[in-house]
Amino acid sequence: MKNSRTRKILIAAIAVIALAAVLAVLNSFEFNPHSSDASTFMARAQQKSAAGIKVNASALGASESLRFFGENLARYNIQPVWLSIENQTDDQLAPIPIAMDPDYYSPYEVAYRFHGLMSFAANRARDEFFLSHQIASILPAHSTTTGFVYGVSDAGIKFAHIVIAGRKRLETFDFALPVPGPKFVGTDIGADTLYPGKKIEDLDLGSLRATFAKQVCCTSNAEGTRNGDPLNLVIIESRQSPIVPFISRGWHLARQLDFASAIETARAFVFRDEFLTSPVSPLYVFNRREDFVLQKARSTINERIHARFWLTPYTFEGRRIWIGQVSRDIGVRLTSQTWNLTTHKIAPDVDFDRTYLLQDVVMSEFVERYGYVDGVGAAPASAPRPNLTGDPYYTDGLRAVIFLSDETMPLVDIERLSWETPSAPREEAGRGDQ
Repeated sequence: MKNSRTRKILIAAIAVIALAAVLAVLNSFEFNPHSSDASTFMARAQQKSAAGIKVNASALGASESLRFFGENLARYNIQPVWLSIENQTDDQLAPIPIAMDPDYYSPYEVAYRFHGLMSFAANRARDEFFLSHQIASILPAHSTTTGFVYGVSDAGIKFAHIVIAGRKRLETFDFALPVPGPKFVGTDIGADTLYPGKKIEDLDLGSLRATFAKQVCCTSNAEGTRNGDPLNLVIIESRQSPIVPFISRGWHLARQLDFASAIETARAFVFRDEFLTSPVSPLYVFNRREDFVLQKARSTINERIHARFWLTPYTFEGRRIWIGQVSRDIGVRLTSQTWNLTTHKIAPDVDFDRTYLLQDVVMSEFVERYGYVDGVGAAPASAPRPNLTGDPYYTDGLRAVIFLSDETMPLVDIERLSWETPSAPREEAGRGDQ
């Protein structure tokens, strides 16, 4: 009886596999791209320019890519980035797509993913279509060239570092391109919505230092009755794209916590897989949960570096100011403090993570100055403070204040403000998690 049941299950599995193979073969005979369906991604294209050059760029979401190309490129982790480059100069120019994505695909490489064993005509059509829609390697003088770079998939926002070379000339254009798809934390954040009727105060350098040294030390629970992780960051936006310095260094947006993201989180946890945009648990400042979240994932969902940010009712020279918290998840543990009885465990040395984020964004070269202010309150490793889930952390009590720049700056030109000075690491630090 048992052998008979096993045989039936095996036969059914073979039948399902065979049916899937037959369907795949049949589908390979059809190739129906809709290249006229480009209005959505072209309409949201961003534009940047330099002398004699205009660049429009847009990153396609999975459904847009499927409609336009007629194939499920996202299934193979391929994301097309559409470019329109206007060369108004008298010289021939050339785009350098490897600067945007070192692992970008060739058109034949993309097309071959969808080749069928016997679908010769459809295979030729695929090859020709993907080849004809790649961005040309030459930009003739006084012309407009359009096409795609077949890059590696990204969710939420795609960083596109576009480099165009000419005779004794090299121009760069950095884009943070929105990608249609799931909802992410941090879209459409505005002071007029968060602080209706409140006058936004513009600070000078001295008042900025004093104001953020007096802000609350820490995040809290929803009721504001218990302190959580320390608020150890202040970010002053650039006037261009404040997210570019982070996205260019591999930070990702965090998904909103909903049914779909919860299922993906569970899948990544079970299979010890990465989830680049996994949601975070809520923390509260100004009586609301985080406005914006960035994170860097490790190879599994158990480990990541994440930064939560809240928009403040202040500006500096008209530029928005965010206060935030950065910490590092180093594993998962049991706890009675959450509904699912599990939580990420943070590394206790939060100053290390504060320094990591500062170094990382400095390496983007989009920082004009930085300094440190008081405000968190010192907690030595010998007497650490707990966060909301009971993890201990220690800190010198300072906040890193980072001023983002509109343009890249050499590291030697970044100004270090003579405010507070971080403490040197203590020998007792290793005893903070005992």
